[in-house]
Amino acid sequence: MSEELSPVENMRKVRFNSIWLVPFIALLVAAWMLYQNWSSQGPVITLIAANAEGLEVGKTKLKSRNVDVGRVIDIRLSEDYEYAIIQVRMNQGTDQMLRQDAKFWVVKPRIGKEGVSGLGTLLSGAYIDMAPGESGDLQTKFTILEQPPLSTESEGIRLNLFSYKGAKLDVGVPVHFRGYEVGYVEKVDFNAERNAIQYQVLIRSPYDALVNSAVQFWVTPGIAFKSSASGFEVSLDSFENFLSGGITFALPSGEHPGQAVSDLAEFTLFDSQESATNNAYDQFIDYVFLFDANVSGLYPGAAVEFRGVRIGTVLDVPYQGISMETLTAMDIPVIPVRARIEPQRLNAPGASHEKSLQQWNQLIEESIDKGLRASLVIGNYLNASKVISLDFTDQVSKVVWREFEGHKIFPTTPGSFANMEAKVAALLDNVAQIPLRETFESLDNTMSEVDSTLKAIQAMSESVKHLLDKSETQQIPGDVSAAIRELSLTLESYQADGLIGQPLRQNLVSLDRALNELQPLLRQLRENPNRLIFDGKPRIDVQPKAAQ
Repeated sequence: MSEELSPVENMRKVRFNSIWLVPFIALLVAAWMLYQNWSSQGPVITLIAANAEGLEVGKTKLKSRNVDVGRVIDIRLSEDYEYAIIQVRMNQGTDQMLRQDAKFWVVKPRIGKEGVSGLGTLLSGAYIDMAPGESGDLQTKFTILEQPPLSTESEGIRLNLFSYKGAKLDVGVPVHFRGYEVGYVEKVDFNAERNAIQYQVLIRSPYDALVNSAVQFWVTPGIAFKSSASGFEVSLDSFENFLSGGITFALPSGEHPGQAVSDLAEFTLFDSQESATNNAYDQFIDYVFLFDANVSGLYPGAAVEFRGVRIGTVLDVPYQGISMETLTAMDIPVIPVRARIEPQRLNAPGASHEKSLQQWNQLIEESIDKGLRASLVIGNYLNASKVISLDFTDQVSKVVWREFEGHKIFPTTPGSFANMEAKVAALLDNVAQIPLRETFESLDNTMSEVDSTLKAIQAMSESVKHLLDKSETQQIPGDVSAAIRELSLTLESYQADGLIGQPLRQNLVSLDRALNELQPLLRQLRENPNRLIFDGKPRIDVQPKAAQ
């Protein structure tokens, strides 16, 4: 019985085969691979974008400084279909990059005023770039920027500029110092409280040391045309500024550097360098000029000059600070113009002999008493622009107003052009008073008399012609010709070879010869007048002989 059960017992024995290790090992490898894949993956983040243009699931990469740090794993629309939701699987070890201030944007070909970028994606396709966060809490949900950030640098100084005039500038517009780019515009907003455009600009380090409380900022357009009393001006900046404009800052001429400013300090952004320069004169004397002449061609910003030297600026044309009822009640209608005299234009900055504003005010008042008057003159005949000219006049009229409705009045006088107009008007009035009718009637009578005279001369001419046609008159030329012939013969007889002229010539020759012969005798008589009486040779005195 025991022998019959032995085969069954042998069948129940399990034999181990090495082939069974293969699936076991494969299972371990698969588990290990799953663990490695799970352990090498980073967190899944969600990105919100206006659209998913150029992005593909499984292909689009997330990069930072051109290093792969993740891949897009899902793209779908939001529940309200207003934006796209993009999920990205980050690589392991990227958790600390996902701070609150991290920035994401899509890199693709772009052409704009900042230049051409993203050309490398023409072949490889678009990808998502990021700037790692440095501060804030860790998070997994971000918004993709529509435009790449201008810079991720934090060194430098940020300033707030307020523009009350001029057109809006875009983000990314460069900031220059003496033509060299030192910063750019980070943000643009409208400040409703100040009714001005607010720009936040970044001045990079080390150029932030150039900024102090005395600097001025102004807009530099790419191309600008200006027509003023000095003529036409055309300024052309760099090609970059030609497309988008720019901002320039500098220290006013002759000004000393101010104090250092803190971050987010506020400055005024002027619409031009000229406006910035004019604003540098913070000491001024306001006057109102009452002109009874045409003010067309005089605009705000025009110069106030004294004998060609600018000493002020026109502010308002016309000035509306005086009520219309008061102006219309005047005997002579006038147009008020407000301008300021800026003594700092004549003072040397920092000079020890600089006059105070009160001294300038007193000097101007004394000059007005001596005949200083204001007039409108044409500064540029090409565009007929005018300026206010101050000068002394010979005919000083009495000053009617020194103050009017609380405003200081500067006395005016008609300009040279207005005087010319008055002279032309007076000349036309005199011409109008000429009795033209009587003059033309007298001229008509004179012309009639002249016509009669011409007719009488014509009749006389016909009479003379009739007289010359007579035979007696025609014989006169023959008689005159005979008389002329006889006169010619008479004159020929007086010539050198004539009947009278030849003997006369011979006698003159003989007389000349005789005079030549008498020359020695006359010379001796002049030297020895008694020669005609005594002998010409001197006689020897007889010497008496001695007695023997």
